[in-house]
Amino acid sequence: MLKVVGAALLTVLLAACASPLSGDYAKGKGKTLSISKEVWSGYQEYLTKISGTNPGFFVVAVVDGVGVGGNYQYCPGTSCYTTGAAASNMVNQCRGYGPDVECILFAQRNEILVDYKVVNE
Repeated sequence: MLKVVGAALLTVLLAACASPLSGDYAKGKGKTLSISKEVWSGYQEYLTKISGTNPGFFVVAVVDGVGVGGNYQYCPGTSCYTTGAAASNMVNQCRGYGPDVECILFAQRNEILVDYKVVNE
């Protein structure tokens, strides 16, 4: 199941390897990601889709330090399979939107992996 939120900057699916894919925004690295209310709303929707047996992840597209688009993938069944290689491929696809778009793994399962704040943009 795939859902795109916001400015439709990503059509990316991503899974695995949290820290490297969260970049400078990873918890404890000192940089805080600002995300729009629309992206936050998409994250809340994503949380309704996942569970202990239905894992997933949420990716944010960042432009000029603000998360402007979000995308999630989750496993609606118990036999889904993803790999670290798939995650790398998806990050590379996201980067294809342009040099000003940064892709951040915001959450894996229900764990937010970055320091963030919701803004009114």
